[in-house]
Amino acid sequence: MGLGSRISTKKFLLFTGFLIILSTLVLDLIFLSNLKSSYDDTKKIISKIAGSTDSNENPIKWLKEAPEEDWLLQGEAYLAFYGYDGQTKTVWDEKYLASRNKIILFSSVFDALLLLLLFFLYQFIKEKDTQRVLEIEKALRQLQTVDFSPLDVSSPDLEPVLTDRILSLQEQIQTDHTKLQKEKESTKAFVTDISHQLKTPVAALKTNLELLSEEDLTKLQQTEFLSRCTSQLKGLENLTKALVNISRMEQDMIQLHIQPARIGETILAAVSRVYEKASEKQISIEMPPDSFPERILIPHDKKWTVEVLVNILDNAIKYSAEYTHITITAEPLVSYLKIDIEDEGIGIPKSEYHNIFKRFYRGNSVRELEGSGVGLYLAREIMEKQNGSIFVRSGHGKKGSIFSIQFPNA
Repeated sequence: MGLGSRISTKKFLLFTGFLIILSTLVLDLIFLSNLKSSYDDTKKIISKIAGSTDSNENPIKWLKEAPEEDWLLQGEAYLAFYGYDGQTKTVWDEKYLASRNKIILFSSVFDALLLLLLFFLYQFIKEKDTQRVLEIEKALRQLQTVDFSPLDVSSPDLEPVLTDRILSLQEQIQTDHTKLQKEKESTKAFVTDISHQLKTPVAALKTNLELLSEEDLTKLQQTEFLSRCTSQLKGLENLTKALVNISRMEQDMIQLHIQPARIGETILAAVSRVYEKASEKQISIEMPPDSFPERILIPHDKKWTVEVLVNILDNAIKYSAEYTHITITAEPLVSYLKIDIEDEGIGIPKSEYHNIFKRFYRGNSVRELEGSGVGLYLAREIMEKQNGSIFVRSGHGKKGSIFSIQFPNA
């Protein structure tokens, strides 16, 4: 029985008690009125029979049948003639009063017993409610301890539905607590990672600025140190942008606008972003014409998909030697489109295939090289928000790496 049902039961008891008592009073009034009327008529009949001198009248008839109104009036006249004014107590009056008092007493006792019964029922329900509230309070206090030990909800005062809800609440609180703990640990790790990422460029900037403050530097040395400062500042700027994008992505502040668009144009936009950097190392970026069927329309967010491709291409250029090649191919399949970006770089150990997509992860072979370890993490987040995927494998002949990104057709 739920709380609403118990409240309804209390109201029902009060209403029922009131209705029965009111009905009893009404019935008593009707019954007493009929008793009084019958008593008066009987008294008049007996008076008429006693005072009648007509030998043809059969007195038994008037005791068995209802007399006419004139007959009753004559009986009433006889009563008045003999001085009966209603104040004089006769045997019949005593019997009438005794009957009336019995009816009133019975009705009063019945009403009193009924009220007492309803009172005890009300108190019983109230006591059960009090016990139920105490059990709920006990369970809630245990929930506040956040120790998540099994709750004692076996009390008979708690209905199965209420017990299930309390246990469900404990499970939800435990889930939320675990989630908060994970977020706390994640935030702590995030701050530690940021501190680590900022430590190296800031230290380098500090060293170069201290060296620049020396007065005996040559012009060439000043130019070199300024170039190093510029490089470190550029790295800090890129790291800041990446951190802002990660934060916005994780907080769902970035809204992707996915709509059908030509994937070839998206790839060209990404290539144009990294073309200059590739040219500096004489790295060619090739897109075989036969690997791009004309007018391929794929639902995707063009702006953020360009960021995914730029991150992959930028890594391919960074970790590849001069005069190498980067090849981009697209393969339409039944339910999705696969885009492969293959380089001839240093490659990635198989044991690190999954780790490279973690935030701030830096492989053992590239720790000494420039980078923040957030590009691929951001790329994975963007692809997952588009219901796509990204993974890596070794290049052909185990040379370099092939990054594959997949877009669902619809």
